[in-house]
Amino acid sequence: MTDHNPLYADSCDNCVRATAPESAIPDGTGTSLVAGYRCPHCHATWTCSWTVVPGRPIPPPPRDGSFIERHLSGQVHEQAAINRAHRHLAPKEPT
Repeated sequence: MTDHNPLYADSCDNCVRATAPESAIPDGTGTSLVAGYRCPHCHATWTCSWTVVPGRPIPPPPRDGSFIERHLSGQVHEQAAINRAHRHLAPKEPT
């Protein structure tokens, strides 16, 4: 089977260019992650959640650095926290 998205790439909503993530963190379950993106063309930033694909390389964790790196890191951490809260508050299946 061919992996059609080997780097967890996503498209920029502003200029529709495929962009590889700059960083990613697990969002708590070990089976999913939140990736942070910055478009090299228009410089928009965004996050996207993914299910981890076995064998696919995970993007590096966020770095401390420039303002834009800290901003993107904050977006990634915030979205991961939101995802964890949604899972925690979701109705549970009766056992």
